Amino acid sequence: MIRSATLLLTAVLLTALGAGPLAAQGDGYAFDEREPGTPLEAMIAAKLPSLVKVHGASGLRTIVPYATGVIVSTEGHILTLDLVMVQAGQTRVVLADGSVHMAELLPPDTRLGVRLLKIDPREVHIPLLPLELADTVPENGTFVFSIGNAFRLAEFSEKLSVTFGVVSATASTGLRYQLSDLDYDGQLILTDAANNPGHYGGGLFTLDGRLVGLNARIVESTETNTLVNAAIPAADLRDYVARWTGTGPVVVTPEDESAVPAVQGYHGIVLFDQGGRRSPPAYVERVRRRSPADALGLRPDDLIVRVGQQTIRSCKEFEEAMAGLAPGAQVELTYKRGDDVLRGTLVLTEPPR
Repeated sequence: MIRSATLLLTAVLLTALGAGPLAAQGDGYAFDEREPGTPLEAMIAAKLPSLVKVHGASGLRTIVPYATGVIVSTEGHILTLDLVMVQAGQTRVVLADGSVHMAELLPPDTRLGVRLLKIDPREVHIPLLPLELADTVPENGTFVFSIGNAFRLAEFSEKLSVTFGVVSATASTGLRYQLSDLDYDGQLILTDAANNPGHYGGGLFTLDGRLVGLNARIVESTETNTLVNAAIPAADLRDYVARWTGTGPVVVTPEDESAVPAVQGYHGIVLFDQGGRRSPPAYVERVRRRSPADALGLRPDDLIVRVGQQTIRSCKEFEEAMAGLAPGAQVELTYKRGDDVLRGTLVLTEPPR
């Protein structure tokens, strides 16, 4: 009886595979050829080309070398998180058509933990469709969806992942401190829209299509074994984006990084930087006498590893982290001296005359 049933099933499968109609169904199976069935599907399909895949440096097992970015200008500006993998000469952007472009790194906003990438619009063969950052924060209970490169499922022209959820809450400072590498003092949007590190730098949208947040870290409670996903409100990112894209009152270009503040805070640290193509680690070459660094007790050969909550991997990153600080600013410096890790507060002053 079992043998007869097996033979019958085999015959049915062979007939189906050779019949033609089953093969013909594959024509309608291509996602690109299917028209969106609902207004929400159509709206999501319209948003997808405005987000990009970001690939960067790795080399460490704990570093995920991929993320997501949001196009914010027709000139090729892309907003993402300031991740460890984002390094000069090693960061690539993949557009919706599958084309790969090397990205220039613009100075980050260290308080927000975000950075703009820049690709050459002359090398792009599809329209760059920028998204506008919303100026309001969604309320608790608002339905949202998140777009990002979950688990690197999307490679070239493959579509990014979309997940749905609701706004659960806005983060208190207690939750914010669990994001150890994000020195952001505003309210974070918390949602249950499933994300993973590939979603970092992706967009959080309301169901009417407003970009209300940039996906940040995952906040985990070991006590309750639960996860929530954090997003930086888009409203808090508008000024930073406007400075670099020329859409705001203060315009900053890569050639003119003397933006705000007009007077940079003085620290008195001189690093071992030979000015080569690849910036070396931030070792201290000398400390100027009677400077803030001298008052802190910094010494030659100390290695600076953090400025505030930002990890410092090179001389260039140290200079970028200090560039936006005015006289009077206080910043916690973490540095290594031999095998010891030391911390202290660096109080910047007016530059010496």
